Amino acid sequence: MAVTVVYTNPDDLQIQNRSNSQSSSEGTVIASPVDAIRPTTLNITEPWQPTVTSSVPEPGAFGFLSDSPSLSHGLSSSSTLSINICLPSTDIVREELDQLYLDRVHHSIPILHQRRYLSWSKSTTKCVSRTCLQYAMWALASLLSTQFRHMIEPLYQRTKQILEHLSLEANENINLTTELAQAWVLVVIFESMRTYHQQAWMSVGRAFRLVQAMRYHEIDSPYDRKGSSSRMGDFTEIEEKRRVFWMAYFLDHVISIRDDWPITLNEHVICTRLPAPDAEFQAGHHQLGPFLSEAMTDPDLKVRSPFNECLILVTICGRSLLQSQQHHISKAYGGMTIDYMEQRLWLETLLTTRLQVLSQCYPSPTEAYDPLLLFASILGQATVIYFCKMIMDSTIIPDGELEVNVDLVGPQNRALEASTNIIRLASTLRDLPFAKVHPLMPIPLFLCAEFLYDGVHTGEPFQSRLQELFHILRELKNVNNHEQSYLDLLPRSCISKTNDLFSHSVEGTTTN
Repeated sequence: MAVTVVYTNPDDLQIQNRSNSQSSSEGTVIASPVDAIRPTTLNITEPWQPTVTSSVPEPGAFGFLSDSPSLSHGLSSSSTLSINICLPSTDIVREELDQLYLDRVHHSIPILHQRRYLSWSKSTTKCVSRTCLQYAMWALASLLSTQFRHMIEPLYQRTKQILEHLSLEANENINLTTELAQAWVLVVIFESMRTYHQQAWMSVGRAFRLVQAMRYHEIDSPYDRKGSSSRMGDFTEIEEKRRVFWMAYFLDHVISIRDDWPITLNEHVICTRLPAPDAEFQAGHHQLGPFLSEAMTDPDLKVRSPFNECLILVTICGRSLLQSQQHHISKAYGGMTIDYMEQRLWLETLLTTRLQVLSQCYPSPTEAYDPLLLFASILGQATVIYFCKMIMDSTIIPDGELEVNVDLVGPQNRALEASTNIIRLASTLRDLPFAKVHPLMPIPLFLCAEFLYDGVHTGEPFQSRLQELFHILRELKNVNNHEQSYLDLLPRSCISKTNDLFSHSVEGTTTN
């Protein structure tokens, strides 16, 4: 494969040096420094999709996912890729992007130790994985900015180029690092925000396999396997590993429940503690989080952290999804029974406890001005909807239990109440700057919208709540195009009914 990528940033000289030291045939990376930022060669169109002027064939010709702009789509054994992308090269711009990330992204995605990052970020001898992580951070920062929007796609493209380059050049000799996993995690979030949903799901798979390869799922195992033990390295380093592992776990779950895709890793094989509270971590306090099973089954109501609450909630969603999938498989194998009701009651108890913790042990999410806490509160109500939808789907209930043991009206009313709570919480989002809204907020909001749309012909409560939610979505800025709203994200969402939802929202607009 002949690949020529023309880079215009001094940091990428290291990639050139690394490539020149090998005799591989994957490609050549050439770097040339620039003194200032010049206009990007990428055109953002319709309304935010990138157009790259090159001789690369259409992605569909190679069977790649069509919703992603990744430059790796165009790579084939005979293709030559030459792209000149202009990126930030001055220290002032880089520092501004760093600060934007820490101000606008970190509180929602707490995977970095800020002082540790700042201590190496200005180094002129960074390894390639750290350079890649910086580009991923800057891509998200520019997406949540107003002054650096011309850098959004160039920074994303550069990040993906480096990640793909490292994947191509690597065999068993690649130096797997925490920064590489962090870069993949941030790419997943970026792709989800840009509505490259299928590509985000593929990327989260790569992120998760990477943290598995580094055995981050057993950091706190009593059995030391190839340096996975928490005794290896300093506390901050180990805690960053925990955080990137759990963020990959969270993304795998929250993206999978969008369209009932399979969960990658069951939590039963995880022996890594949950992250410590971020304030303690940033302050350098050596505080350990609990194991997931301990946090889920602890009968005492106590504060963990908004991030840990999100992890517990998506685990409940994942178990509900797994229960549904197991039932379908058991029916295919001749109707083998599973203890559906016992599992359902157990999950319901767990969910009720988490909702009590969120309501009683944390500040009011509508007053705390904490994007992660508000997201966790909305996700908690969305988990109720998801759980109740699994119950209401009669196909997942064993034969004979539908009439005797299962009341479908109760779960429907409970889900409707949860949708009311989501609308109440989401109304707060209208008062926040768009950069203070959690990057993945559309996922629980659209899940709620789909539930309401499913019942819109049932009666007025569904219709009125759906219109209330549409009104809120119409007032929330689309980060991809500030002239658009969350409603414009619906047609590009991979939730099954969102195209119909969008049509319904348009009809509601014209009739009001």
